[in-house]
Amino acid sequence: MGKDRLRIATKEDAPAFLELIQESFQEVKDYGIDWPSTNATLESVIENIETGIALVLEREGRLISTITVRQPWENETPISNYPFLWWFATADELKGQGIGKKFIKQVEEEFLVKILKAPAYVIGTSGRKHPWLLDMYLRNGYQILTMREDEDDTGVALYKVLIPEKFDENILRIPEVVTH
Repeated sequence: MGKDRLRIATKEDAPAFLELIQESFQEVKDYGIDWPSTNATLESVIENIETGIALVLEREGRLISTITVRQPWENETPISNYPFLWWFATADELKGQGIGKKFIKQVEEEFLVKILKAPAYVIGTSGRKHPWLLDMYLRNGYQILTMREDEDDTGVALYKVLIPEKFDENILRIPEVVTH
């Protein structure tokens, strides 16, 4: 990516991070999708930076893309034992240039595989309200983990295998806990 730099966000990045998220997720919000990213506030961005691994792509001192890696222990009810990626956004004026696709590939190769040694990761999306996102993920090698229907939408969890020889289906899926 030449002059673009991948790094971990800090609390000082929060205002620029919030601006990027709000701009990028406005279209998603307009579809009626209610995610933490579509309702981001400065406080929720700071919490995201402090509790997850918020990665940013920076160009000439400006945040142009971001994605956050959440570990399973960051959530009381994780969907998988593999990392969960969310808050994926690219600056609106740069969309359609392949920056987001290159950034996610860089995150996969340089962070998830080399540093975390994660055999796979999980993402979530809207199966009904977002007109093209699910198809894009499926075209790019993601597989459906679960689908959850409700009256409003279909929540879809997808996963992507990064290290096939280390991938374990039993780690991917968290068994439902039965309480008596």
